Amino acid sequence: MANRITVITLKENQLGTPIKASVKEDREVYIDGKRTPSRIFVASTALHPDFEIIVPYTRNSPRFEGRKVVELHGVTLVPSAKRNNIGTASRTLELQVFAEELVISEGGQDK
Repeated sequence: MANRITVITLKENQLGTPIKASVKEDREVYIDGKRTPSRIFVASTALHPDFEIIVPYTRNSPRFEGRKVVELHGVTLVPSAKRNNIGTASRTLELQVFAEELVISEGGQDK
């Protein structure tokens, strides 16, 4: 099997600030081969207009209504390449971010 990048650790400013997120759903995801209850968020910044944040163990993130400004702790990027239906050589790279913890920022209401 070829060497593949599975996880990239991100610095605080690489996603951009502020991060605005809304709750998408709660579901189980596989982490190290184990099903783990997680909370999924849809987020955006000035640098990245659309990405998913996955926070394992729902106790590490609050459930909220609407869109709020959030902070992420322990952020890693997991590349997820998907084959497009148009031809076999065409692929897209989705931005999926795993965070150990998601916290609503002070004054975190989106305007």
